[in-house]
Amino acid sequence: MITNQQFNDNIEEFISIMLANLKLKGTDFEFSVNNNYVNKWNIDKMYSFVSVSVKQLRIDFTISFDDLYGVPLLNMRLYDNDTFLTSPMAQRTLAVGICRVDLHNHHLLQQPWLQVHPCETLQTIDSHLKNTPTCKYNSVIQYLCCWFGLYGLPSIFPQFSVRPNIYINNVQSCKIK
Repeated sequence: MITNQQFNDNIEEFISIMLANLKLKGTDFEFSVNNNYVNKWNIDKMYSFVSVSVKQLRIDFTISFDDLYGVPLLNMRLYDNDTFLTSPMAQRTLAVGICRVDLHNHHLLQQPWLQVHPCETLQTIDSHLKNTPTCKYNSVIQYLCCWFGLYGLPSIFPQFSVRPNIYINNVQSCKIK
């Protein structure tokens, strides 16, 4: 579990790691990062915005912290040739995973965005991280990497993969919890 403050303190580093390790596998085409930034919202909230393109499909997504569920939250907008799509199923460029995605108002931006619902995220991430090695690396970054792999872009479009090698600096530096 992480807090909003821990999220804020680590989001820029996480985005840098995520973008450096984001891959598109199993396709003949590549993706490009059109834009990315981290923005402060009100006094204590931060979010990241990333825009990637795969052929004619543009995926804009934000990562923010949801206080109600106590977890990071992915919201996205899809555009096919600049036409807004209300479902990942409406595009034909990438295969779609089994993750549930619904159209909701973005909890910070108050506009309609597709959202991966966070209701079981906390228990799932805690379960995944319970028996992982504890390393000298930042545990919040480790948490965010695990979360992104399970509830981020790869959960919606499985061709995307993020496999940062942040967990183990060397085998001797890690201990099982």
